[in-house]
Amino acid sequence: MKRYWLLLSLSLLTIGCSTTESNVSEKRTFYMGVTPWPADFTSAEIDSAYQFINHHCDIVSHHFDDGVPYEEAYNNQPMPTELQQEVQNRISRTAVGKKILLSVAPLNLTRTHKADYYLHSTIDATIKTNWESLPSNHPHVVIAYVKYMSWLIDSFHPNYINYGVESNSAQFNTADFINYKDFLAQVFSQLKTLYPNIPLFVSFMVDESDAGYTNAEQLLPYTDYVALSAYPYVGISSSSNGSTNPALFPANYFEKYIAIAPKPFVIAETGYIAENLIVPSYSINKQGTMAWQNDYLEKISQLCSTHQAKFMIWFCSKDYDAGVATLQSLGLFQDLFLLWQDTGLKDPSGHPRPSYHTWLNWMAKDKI
Repeated sequence: MKRYWLLLSLSLLTIGCSTTESNVSEKRTFYMGVTPWPADFTSAEIDSAYQFINHHCDIVSHHFDDGVPYEEAYNNQPMPTELQQEVQNRISRTAVGKKILLSVAPLNLTRTHKADYYLHSTIDATIKTNWESLPSNHPHVVIAYVKYMSWLIDSFHPNYINYGVESNSAQFNTADFINYKDFLAQVFSQLKTLYPNIPLFVSFMVDESDAGYTNAEQLLPYTDYVALSAYPYVGISSSSNGSTNPALFPANYFEKYIAIAPKPFVIAETGYIAENLIVPSYSINKQGTMAWQNDYLEKISQLCSTHQAKFMIWFCSKDYDAGVATLQSLGLFQDLFLLWQDTGLKDPSGHPRPSYHTWLNWMAKDKI
């Protein structure tokens, strides 16, 4: 997922919660969770994001997508202060007993190039430039990334590790993809040796392109799970006229990827718009409704049930319109961030959408 994390210093609030009654005979095979991505970068909204996790989820996705501290990791130096504080904040705010998914992006926001240098590092600019000039499979890059991953793993003690967020872009340059595939092969082998008992995987963006599917096939030796990243409303063929009604999805849209290999299946991240999405810079004009969002959540939950998924991650629990304004004021905003702004289970004012209640209904099922 494609967002810059800001330093999150906050205090956890304890709130009461209510759940919707469910048929006690109903079961679910998969854990349900979100990331702590907040509606705005304020203590109140960050608290609210963790309240949802701690009361209405049984897994949390700690997602890191703001670059890699290559120099610090490679030389075993202390990690950047802001990164250390962010990690400790996440750990301290997550309730004991939650399953942990650690998701880290070795690619930058384009998902076709090596990750940029960590956003908040104070390392000299010349050193950053030198690192950014190296190909993704350079031995130093591989060593730095493995050490960075190891630091995060040893900090979070995750149950699941996505070490290659969204790795199969159809837009990859052929030579760059060959280098990246070599990078993943080396990282997978080394992390497997270090952490043999934790599932390691890369995630695949679901689309209808032959190139994206072929790239995913080539990465199967380096993943324990078939892990999907899906935001279909952006580019699915059934939305070419603007309608994002999930009932119109082409047949086997998800099933094709689920069947790509006889490996356990997970939804590493997903979401769906509940409002219209208009982003002229990306030539996007899509119709979104709360009803269609709810239909999509039900569809993806049923899919997870049918195929006995291990877990399903919905990216954010509340719309982040206010967060977009904050990012704009800080000079960190990109139009790209608008693509997921209105995918919350709650609207910008915090009012539950129908999808929120559907989420509670599924959460109320006994996990087996």
